[in-house]
Amino acid sequence: MKIMTIEEIARVTGATILQGDPRLEIKNVSIDTRHLIKGSLFFALKGECYDAHDFLGQAAAAGAVGAVVARHPGFTLPSDLVLLKVPDPKEALQKLARHNRQSCPALIIGITGSTGKTATKDILATLLAEKLVTLKTNGNLNNEIGLPLTLLELNTSHQVGVLEMAMRGPGEIDLLCHLASPDGAIITNIGVAHLERLGSQDNLARAKGEILDHIPQNGFAVLNGESPYIYREARRARGKVLFFALRGTADILAFDLKTVEKGIRFTVRINDVEATETEVYLPLPGRHNVLNALAAIGAAKFLGFSLAEIKAGLAKVTLSKMRLEISERNGLTIINDTYNANPDSVLAALEVLNEVAGQKPKIAVLGDMLELGSYAFEGHRKTGGAIAASNIQYLVTVGELALQIAAGA
Repeated sequence: MKIMTIEEIARVTGATILQGDPRLEIKNVSIDTRHLIKGSLFFALKGECYDAHDFLGQAAAAGAVGAVVARHPGFTLPSDLVLLKVPDPKEALQKLARHNRQSCPALIIGITGSTGKTATKDILATLLAEKLVTLKTNGNLNNEIGLPLTLLELNTSHQVGVLEMAMRGPGEIDLLCHLASPDGAIITNIGVAHLERLGSQDNLARAKGEILDHIPQNGFAVLNGESPYIYREARRARGKVLFFALRGTADILAFDLKTVEKGIRFTVRINDVEATETEVYLPLPGRHNVLNALAAIGAAKFLGFSLAEIKAGLAKVTLSKMRLEISERNGLTIINDTYNANPDSVLAALEVLNEVAGQKPKIAVLGDMLELGSYAFEGHRKTGGAIAASNIQYLVTVGELALQIAAGA
């Protein structure tokens, strides 16, 4: 973040300074005493199972120079520890994040969708980092707390930020965009994740489409052209729109897919004023990752990257942990895609399992898929049916819902 004084932070967040020096300068914030950098301002957030006001002593001992609180904790704190009182520390964190974003000139690209957000973020950030000072979402910091923390990592040296935006219900993407003010948007797909809260894929598309309402006229959107749900939301974008797909006449198209060791080769065609195409190598398995790569390619093209630069960047891509990690152990090939799951992502992982294992025996170990609402029974059953129709020899399920996977198989 850009360096701010306590006085500036109090003004931005509407805080009252209870104690401490208003001229003190802050360049880091924290919400977790276990990962606190010395000199940080600590935000005492309250969750369902914790209240960080109880850890203000630990925060001070770890090197925090100040804290944003909703109340005095009721125990003695160092006299030189700055205390800023606000009605809601989470809201104060969001206000400070928005202020920091508005103080930094970086172009921001927001990525949302049912699946593929993290992979697309990783691919795009790798491409852009070839030429631009790039910030990307770290881990899963993609919600109403995580995204502000990412925005507070922005400083004036960054040229571009690639931010994941997650949601569970309507209005949440709208809030994240209010904080981030994205210049560009990517919607990867509309699947069945979070149907428990949203009821239908139409509702899900409308909620994800909130990102398009925030794109300025000189901005852009890169959208999945294979999804009729996304296609219907495209009219909400005021900037230029590109569609990507593996078939049809999309603006960004991939064809001639060939599975190779540790990845996939394909030809990418960009249908602009003149169609251009080239063969590229992506060191990630799976057709779904080709779609994720096309989304990233579209955003890179908007930022002026040539196909040659895109090709070079794609070859260097790696994914975040627990996303299709492939390792060898005692003669076994292990694919770890356990970070999160819904029927769409599981089917994509099973496709990769078949591709990677070839004729070797294959074992799928699957657990419950949550937040599917009324689709839970059908989603688990269909996943089992897909396993039965595949070349997978052994299935292990864990959990009550996952029993329906076994029943469907």
